[in-house]
Amino acid sequence: MRVFIQALVVLTCALFPGLAAAQSGPPTRTATPSTSSETATIEAGIKLHDAGKFEEAIANYEEVLKLSPANMTALYELAYSFAANKEYEKSLAAATRGTEYQSPELPLFYDLIGGAYDSLKEPEKAIEIYKKGIQIVPDASMLYYNMGVTYLESLKNPDEARRAIEKAVALVLGQLFQSNGYAAPAFLAFSTYLILDPNGARALSAYGFWRAMLRGGLEMGRNGTADGQMRTPPAAPDGKAAKVDEGDFSEFEAAITKSEQTVIAEMDRGAEELPPFVAQVKQLVAMLARRAPESDRTRFASSHYVPFFAELNAKNYVEPFIYWSMQRAPVSGVRDWLTTHQAEVKEFVTWTRSYAWTKQ
Repeated sequence: MRVFIQALVVLTCALFPGLAAAQSGPPTRTATPSTSSETATIEAGIKLHDAGKFEEAIANYEEVLKLSPANMTALYELAYSFAANKEYEKSLAAATRGTEYQSPELPLFYDLIGGAYDSLKEPEKAIEIYKKGIQIVPDASMLYYNMGVTYLESLKNPDEARRAIEKAVALVLGQLFQSNGYAAPAFLAFSTYLILDPNGARALSAYGFWRAMLRGGLEMGRNGTADGQMRTPPAAPDGKAAKVDEGDFSEFEAAITKSEQTVIAEMDRGAEELPPFVAQVKQLVAMLARRAPESDRTRFASSHYVPFFAELNAKNYVEPFIYWSMQRAPVSGVRDWLTTHQAEVKEFVTWTRSYAWTKQ
């Protein structure tokens, strides 16, 4: 379980007097790596923790921190063992110290602080901390998820819980699709994220991927790299076309390249950026709306996202979708459109919040 949490981090006022609730902005202090001796002591502590011997594990971590107070691995494990031992105030204090340092454990510290506040019957403070952590570490989808759990279980607010967990799902799927060679599914996941959280900390980078693909595409390689060009999907080791197990989107991806050529031609003739771009997205969404092959019904990207965009197209919400998704982008005319079409935007947003996502 510990390995899983650490891997997820890589893909992605305490109660003591005078102690701040958490670092107010990005961390400014530098963590120190573990020495081989410290690593051995920490690993021994983890084994003690996993055996339920929390106090002995805590003693190991404190031993390391006496010599190396900026060792964030030891500090995280200390805060984690305090929480497991139901010493939530101590966990809160240790995790709060961790938010002062740049380290891979940073989102985990915010997660522990939120969990400690929730356990101390202060769920509103937990929500505040989760939101703060998301601002500092936008890729930490676990914070969205656990914020959703606090909304649901402690605050009895299923609507906010659903919104938080939807963001977590859209964000982590976008990241996974993007890093594993699924260009079109990643585009659909990030499109969904932009609808759900257009002003979030991750929105601008999600928009960057979304817009880059529409400008000619990104080939997402098996190693997660993007070189800014749309090409034939890479071949699998057996020589067959790769990355179709979420549905074969090769026609859709080819249409992106062709439609972008039209946009460029119109702009070369003097057209402003937005009108041909809006026409391009409308054409592509209409193409998705016509896509309903029976063979895709058991594939998540096709069965989950495609019906959403088909209904969006049928309700004539494509234009509000485009401008709503672009509201953080430095594109002239976006804000003006949103201001002058407030009724359409409100109707669109209301629909997105009540949409019944397809279940598999």
